[in-house]
Amino acid sequence: MKLCYSKYTILFIGLLSVLWGCSYRFSGTGSLPSGVTRIYISVIENRTSVAGIEKYITDGLINEFILRRKDVLSGQEEAEGIITGSIVYIQDTTIAHSSQSISSQRRVVLGVDLKLTDQKGKIIWAVKGINANEAYKVNTDKTLTEQNKETAIQILSKRLAEKIYNRLTDDF
Repeated sequence: MKLCYSKYTILFIGLLSVLWGCSYRFSGTGSLPSGVTRIYISVIENRTSVAGIEKYITDGLINEFILRRKDVLSGQEEAEGIITGSIVYIQDTTIAHSSQSISSQRRVVLGVDLKLTDQKGKIIWAVKGINANEAYKVNTDKTLTEQNKETAIQILSKRLAEKIYNRLTDDF
């Protein structure tokens, strides 16, 4: 009995072996720097004029780490690594107009500086200006527009937390 493979099957197997041989893996599946396993995430400092956004960023980071690692500690005494940081800017710009002077859509951009330190305060990893953005709809009702902006900040907080986690666990 003769085996017959399509050229696509052979190409797929070849591509798979090349990726496997190059130690390819999905983003965010690596380990934390310096062998850190137990981590504590402190409340992110808010250096902007928008009150309350530090809760979204901090909660987003904690949720992302719990989802992917399950070794986030509630106290820093037992942690091998401590994540601290600050929200350094928030920008809100118009991206679409319904008329020459009326905005119909805006974009909020948020940037943070973060660092991972050991118990003695030695910096293991740091990043400045990592950011995420999200668009939201502008409504004639100002209260609804503010709710849309808050929802956009919640969404970008999750995206930012994922980006931070992936950057932190890249083993390059």
